[in-house]
Amino acid sequence: MEQVKEISPAALLYRSQNGYSPLLLDVRNEEDFGGWKIDFIKNQVNIPYIDFIEDPEGSFAKIPPADDIVVLCGKGGASAYVADILRAKGVSAMNVAGGMKAWGSIYIHTQIWSQDGASVTQFNRVGKGCLSYMLAAGGECAVIDASRHFEQYITHATSHNIKITHVFDTHLHADHLSGGARLAQAVAARYYAGAADMVGAEVSFTPLEDGADFAIGGKALKVVSMASPGHTPGSTSFLFADKVLFTGDTLFISSMGRPDLGGHAKEWAADLWKTVHNYGKFGDNVIAAPSHTAGLSEYDANWRVMRTLGELRRTNHLLTILDEAAFMKETLSHLPAEPEEYQKMRKANLGLDSPDEQAMEQWELGKNRCALETAREG
Repeated sequence: MEQVKEISPAALLYRSQNGYSPLLLDVRNEEDFGGWKIDFIKNQVNIPYIDFIEDPEGSFAKIPPADDIVVLCGKGGASAYVADILRAKGVSAMNVAGGMKAWGSIYIHTQIWSQDGASVTQFNRVGKGCLSYMLAAGGECAVIDASRHFEQYITHATSHNIKITHVFDTHLHADHLSGGARLAQAVAARYYAGAADMVGAEVSFTPLEDGADFAIGGKALKVVSMASPGHTPGSTSFLFADKVLFTGDTLFISSMGRPDLGGHAKEWAADLWKTVHNYGKFGDNVIAAPSHTAGLSEYDANWRVMRTLGELRRTNHLLTILDEAAFMKETLSHLPAEPEEYQKMRKANLGLDSPDEQAMEQWELGKNRCALETAREG
């Protein structure tokens, strides 16, 4: 029987979810491997492609014994070459088609909450850790933090016979290109965003007002917008049906949103302190649904990225700091480096630049770096 030569990133993810545990041979350079990995596979080794060119036998000898090997690179070409070498030596090896570029564009969607005919579906762009949501009730739905691959929301809504009536962005995104404005235009819905984030924007949007109510569906379930500055000045949280709090990039499972992307770290960190402690008005049973994840450690047993506020108040290191001065010190001393593409994407999300597909793919490569790197993690 001829050996399978390739596996798609989506198939690799699906099989990993169901117990598949190969050796992942990553042939990118050491820096790229260190900065962005497929964290769903525990058994990994990094041997750069150039080593297989310069010393094929020595490189082969470094590979740990394994029944199955999947080979990964940036775009799929170098890894295909190495996989061919391994198969020629009688080793079971598959190339990850499209490499990390393709890994960064796959999605899974999972229902994270439902009650009395209302539901919330989480769309997880797994490789980047970007999360978006569809809130549905009574034949209508709202989309929060749509990615640039916005057609998937239309497909999902159509297949469930629901109409997209509202499109929200929780903040001006820097780590990825928003699909909010284009989705709203495609379905003839309004696109809402915080005015303080959209200064000078050339995209059409409706400013969000603190405390504004939006009715979703015949049951008139409410989405309530709440100003939550800190990560950005116009950041907005949304409470749906008094049960699910969409925290955007303000509060994550393990961390909080970095306050430095606009060049005002100290001022925005003070805003972040006020915002997260304003969340204290919500009970422990309210579900927090963030717009990013740091990876597999933040998933629950059902592959959802969500926690109750009660859980986060016990486990999120930054939420346990009850002194403002200590919080400010911790926040400002653990700011990660900002990728140079972030300011380009902020500009594009304001409608001030129109990158082509190649540029969009290049800018979005890599995991998101929107969270603070806390002392406990660093």
